[in-house]
Amino acid sequence: MSSLTNRYVTIQLETTYGTAPTEASGDGYVTGECDDESFSQNFDLMTRADMATYGAAKSVVGTKYSEGDVNYPLQTDNFNLRMLHSAFGADTYSADTPSSGDEQHVLTETTNDATFPSYTVRVGQEVKQRVFTGMVLDSISLSAAINEYVMMSASFVGCGESATTALRTPGGGASTDPPAFSTIDALHFAEAYVQFGSTATTAAFSKAITSVNVEIGLNRDQDSAYALGGANNTYVRAPPPQLREISGSIEFNKAVWTDGDDPGSNGTPTYDELRAGLLLNGDSGGLPAISLLFQNAANNLVRLDIFKVQFESPESNVSGRDTQTMSVNFVGLYDLGDDNAMAECTVIGTALQTSDLDA
Repeated sequence: MSSLTNRYVTIQLETTYGTAPTEASGDGYVTGECDDESFSQNFDLMTRADMATYGAAKSVVGTKYSEGDVNYPLQTDNFNLRMLHSAFGADTYSADTPSSGDEQHVLTETTNDATFPSYTVRVGQEVKQRVFTGMVLDSISLSAAINEYVMMSASFVGCGESATTALRTPGGGASTDPPAFSTIDALHFAEAYVQFGSTATTAAFSKAITSVNVEIGLNRDQDSAYALGGANNTYVRAPPPQLREISGSIEFNKAVWTDGDDPGSNGTPTYDELRAGLLLNGDSGGLPAISLLFQNAANNLVRLDIFKVQFESPESNVSGRDTQTMSVNFVGLYDLGDDNAMAECTVIGTALQTSDLDA
């Protein structure tokens, strides 16, 4: 008979790729307030048939790897911070920002693949703890919509699954127990702000948007993580990232024909601008093309800035007497003239790690 207690997901920073660190408290060991997870191991069977038998008579286990998604709300805790850092790779920490007792982490895109972290993921499943080593982020997505929490989804790939271990108790106090769940409230639609052409603030944002989605993909090359020899039937190194991709979609509550159709922002693209194939570059003064701000207070926030955006063709149709809305997809581009490259993420909180994540 199963228990309804002790379901959890933890991540712990690895110092050696694919080697699970000893479970002990520290900044690199965090528990997420997760909704669900789908971590699992995969392997192929190599079967051998020859002319002497009418069916395959031999089989061995081929390459092993693990993959899975974890879904969780956006909040200013160390679990979210480390998930976002896994998509960027570089962190600059500032204490007492914006005020005394606050911690700020500015996440920027690394140019060194080795700085992307790898984690041991442990999943508590009521009776046993499943263990996955060498897990690296493959993609991360964010979605915000009216009357909903801001939700995140992270996809990981890594080594074959390790043997199960004893179930832990989050926040139990022992060095082998996972840290406690965060007490920070999750961020939601009521303080979600989207701005075009400048940094989003609580005073400068579009008032015509009903939902926004953004995804950052690293396109990990899993085939290049294997090697011949010995017992190397799983990853021997982190699958290297390939083409970085940023994409997303925005839905408006009306068709934006003129600047005046959005009372909150003069920078909102109009239908005719989008129809012509709008390329929006906010590079002047380091300003973003699209800025997304989510907060529950000035010292608990996440802001994602994308600096160069190519919009796709907009959609705005009518059906019966339903309200006419407008939606548009976009892709983020690399800007050769911008030190910020494609995107940057700022996380401010009162309970965040008090040092660089890169350290």
